[in-house]
Amino acid sequence: MPNPIDRPIFVVGAPRSGTNIFYRTFAEHPDLAWISNITKKAPASLWLTRLIMRFRNDHRPTEANNVWQKFIGGDDEFLGREDASAAARKYLRKVLQNNLQIFEKPRFVNKCPGNSVRIEFLQEIFPDAIFLHILRDGRAAAYSIMRSRLGHDGAYWSVKPPGWQTLLELPLIDACAMQWKMTVETLLRSAENLPREQYLEVRYEDFVARPVEIFEQVGELCGLDWQSDLLQTITAGMDNRNFKWQTELPEADKNTFNRLLGDYLNQLGYEVP
Repeated sequence: MPNPIDRPIFVVGAPRSGTNIFYRTFAEHPDLAWISNITKKAPASLWLTRLIMRFRNDHRPTEANNVWQKFIGGDDEFLGREDASAAARKYLRKVLQNNLQIFEKPRFVNKCPGNSVRIEFLQEIFPDAIFLHILRDGRAAAYSIMRSRLGHDGAYWSVKPPGWQTLLELPLIDACAMQWKMTVETLLRSAENLPREQYLEVRYEDFVARPVEIFEQVGELCGLDWQSDLLQTITAGMDNRNFKWQTELPEADKNTFNRLLGDYLNQLGYEVP
């Protein structure tokens, strides 16, 4: 009998917005299953996964891009409701059921920044899904995207929102800023149609400053109770890394970020001179 899929949780957000630290910490909750570096190898085959686990069992939470990108057919990574085919529905529900069964947990969580532009697709397949949006100051996120691109010889990296090809024509710092903005804009447009009980915006800045409080709020929305000792242990030592773009970028580049992102950041509640 397939494991029931109850309110799967998707952690979304633009690249380098703190989704990874949030996800890996949240995945410590004892009621949560997730796709691991092992279970992603044959995600829709329970018997093959169990065979692999006879030789490898060092599970760690992963994004599992191979799962979420399986049905992308266009030039970008966007998927809408009309893309939720019978094949996509069958495959993705099987992946979640397999991981719930393997880990013997009642609930599922995954983090994948690319899913920021696939919210409507995912909700069509999982109507009761909960989306946790990690939102970070776009200047800090864009600077981190830029550093990641430099580590990949400057090549385009991570989420491809609709219109991403135009970014290839821009200087690196401009492209990274606009990648963040386009991803967040796409995400928020989709989130407008989500019921209140299925969407929560979590500011990265609040999360690293008050992780226990934030996880308690998240747990309340998701129907997950925390043991106080566990929550204190897994949130110890978190720090805010938003300052790096301010201390490491030359003034001209900081001005570029403010020029490109200032109005939008003000709309989102961030202060930009």
